Amino acid sequence: ASHIACECVHGGIADDDDACGGGDDDDDACGDDETIEDDGGARAGGDADGAVVAPGTRTVVDDASKTMGALVRARSAEAIASRGVFSIALAGGSLVKALASVKDYADVDFTKWRVFWVDERCVPHDDDESNYGGAMKALFNDVNVPKSQLYAIDETLCETNAGAAAGCAKAYEDALKALTPDVIGVNDQGLPVFDLLLLGFGPDGHICSLFPDHELLSVTEGWILPITDSPKPPPERITFSLPVVNAAREKVFVASGEGKAEMTAIILEHAPLDGSIPAALVTGDVTW
Repeated sequence: ASHIACECVHGGIADDDDACGGGDDDDDACGDDETIEDDGGARAGGDADGAVVAPGTRTVVDDASKTMGALVRARSAEAIASRGVFSIALAGGSLVKALASVKDYADVDFTKWRVFWVDERCVPHDDDESNYGGAMKALFNDVNVPKSQLYAIDETLCETNAGAAAGCAKAYEDALKALTPDVIGVNDQGLPVFDLLLLGFGPDGHICSLFPDHELLSVTEGWILPITDSPKPPPERITFSLPVVNAAREKVFVASGEGKAEMTAIILEHAPLDGSIPAALVTGDVTW
């Protein structure tokens, strides 16, 4: 299994949820100057060694942002060499701010990137709640990924949040299916296979916009699901289904903040598999 866990801890207690600079608490990532200590992980990355984290490991790092940048650079190069394209899907909030360190590498071929979002709020791109808008500010305004290769929600379908989710989900799924199999591979179960998902999780263990004990966790049909009753505002969103999450080649989790410490331990050590902690249901190649 491959989860990338960057557990940022000071004196055995992780920093608060906003230590990495704002964003939704489901997507917080480690900041540049974090020191991470954990008895169960290997030490990699950071300013001193710049090591690339191996898939399937749990790693504690001195600089999680740099480590994530190095990991994404390596996975990008591998995918482009193998398939000619790198398909990456992102959560929002401060996770993408930590990813911004990848622009420090001059050899990353951003022209071969295809960028997607694992969930999105049904709001216009310039709304403060937009994951796409946040990613543009944090990274994509500064690198040369062609705009046509940034697959945002169709903002014309969500001028208002109410009533937008169903139409937005269908349009996004149709857009993804149009990219198969050349850009996005498809597995034997007919699910899209992204090269890399960068995931956050909330203090309640939710991922994407898949919340604890929500009926969407059991949905097996459909790639992109509408949610109209998110317990966090705005209520209407779209989200990858759990089978689509699990079909990705690699899933990377980054955990930081005092608010994440307890949940990180639960997920990694003894989380129930009954849907009460969605992050525990992520399987396959998962890196922590």
